[in-house]
Amino acid sequence: MDVISHWFMGSGVTQGRAKFWVAGSMGVLPDLLVFVPNTIILLLSGSSRPDVDDSTVTGDFGWYAWEAYQITHSLFWITIGFLFTWWYFEKKGVNQYFFTNSSLSARDASFWLWLPWLLHILNDIPTHTKQFFPTPFVAPISDITFDGVRWSTPWVWFTNLAIILVIWGVVFYQKKNVHNS
Repeated sequence: MDVISHWFMGSGVTQGRAKFWVAGSMGVLPDLLVFVPNTIILLLSGSSRPDVDDSTVTGDFGWYAWEAYQITHSLFWITIGFLFTWWYFEKKGVNQYFFTNSSLSARDASFWLWLPWLLHILNDIPTHTKQFFPTPFVAPISDITFDGVRWSTPWVWFTNLAIILVIWGVVFYQKKNVHNS
């Protein structure tokens, strides 16, 4: 799925509990942590980033992309991140710089922080094919992946757009009701 979609899904799903820029960033980090360093590695090695079309395969991106992708798109590793963040917030306090609600518990703050990343993974599972970055959602426990449909397929793309509109429709509906109460 494209970065813009991940940003808007991630920032919307927190319903304003995490700041827009924080939630959006967490929604795109699984891809940015893969493809930004990978692009730098390719450029430093004299290669260019491959064009993406229906014939592109994961291996076209080199070794780093797949290795990093297995970490950033794994439910196992985001669970570790969530637990570490919870522990850190318990010890050091919740950093209000990231959140709009100053009364979030350490557990709740960790949940809202990691939810956009979780949604990213769950969204990628059915929208990536075995040929092009199949989502290794239980790595390193298992290498199981799902052979999905490319997100660029029109009906998948429009479904993606509908999901974003529903998420943001709920956000605006809830904000309207809070202000009218």
